Amino acid sequence: MKRSLLFIALSLAAVTVAVGCDSAIVIRPAPIHEVRVDIAESWPLQVFVYIKGGLADGCTTFHKLTTERSGNTIDISVTVQRPKDAICTQIYGFFEKTEGLGSDFTAGETYIVNVNDETTSFVMP
Repeated sequence: MKRSLLFIALSLAAVTVAVGCDSAIVIRPAPIHEVRVDIAESWPLQVFVYIKGGLADGCTTFHKLTTERSGNTIDISVTVQRPKDAICTQIYGFFEKTEGLGSDFTAGETYIVNVNDETTSFVMP
């Protein structure tokens, strides 16, 4: 009986290791739950974007954040990654990132911030 339980345990461990060894990684846009613009009271004023995003399961992790600016529009792309075909815990998680956008903004101008599928705006004081 002990040998059969040991065999089953070792077999399950081998399957888990084999599934986890797949080197293919799937990268996709992160689901975004919150976007907030904060302006630090410094000289010069500094603009920051707080982003809260989702992790679909226990294997999904934050991948990358890239920022591009064109005029008064700031586009931020946030991606997550997970091993392809991995067997993972089905627990939804979150990540939080704060991205500094600098101080090159004109007082009184309205700026649009797009983070994946979420959009917000702010007026520079």
